[in-house]
Amino acid sequence: MDLDRDIERWVKRLGLNVVVPPNAPEPFHISTAPPTGMPVVDVVRPKDAEFYVIAMGIAVHPDHRSALASMKEQDRRRFLLELKRAVASMGVDFAFLPPDAEIPDAVQVSRPVLAEGLDAQRFVDEYYRVRNAGLLVIISFAETFRRAAGQTSLYA
Repeated sequence: MDLDRDIERWVKRLGLNVVVPPNAPEPFHISTAPPTGMPVVDVVRPKDAEFYVIAMGIAVHPDHRSALASMKEQDRRRFLLELKRAVASMGVDFAFLPPDAEIPDAVQVSRPVLAEGLDAQRFVDEYYRVRNAGLLVIISFAETFRRAAGQTSLYA
């Protein structure tokens, strides 16, 4: 598909590294990252789909999971609710994984983008919408629990 090649070219023009995950079942799947290696954002076109999914998965560091577990339930729920509201306000889909867990192992942020009429500017806007929402998750955990523990960030 020509748009697949265009997307890969647009990403490379941004100075990002592109890797095709081995054994990816989708007809188009690239993992992208800046030269520093983080954060990783995936762009996927599922089989027979006329859309792409831009996605970022964020693993919650074990120290942050422990810190969440040690919080009062009310404080933990408030932190997670505020984070969910902040991510939702960015216009992306998200899921805390596993679903319905008190303490998430990971957060998935994504946005579907229709292929029809997709141009470089719209793709880049949506790509960075997902990336920035993912960074908000990382920063929220890092800053909240760095301050609480008096440590430097686990993600920086």
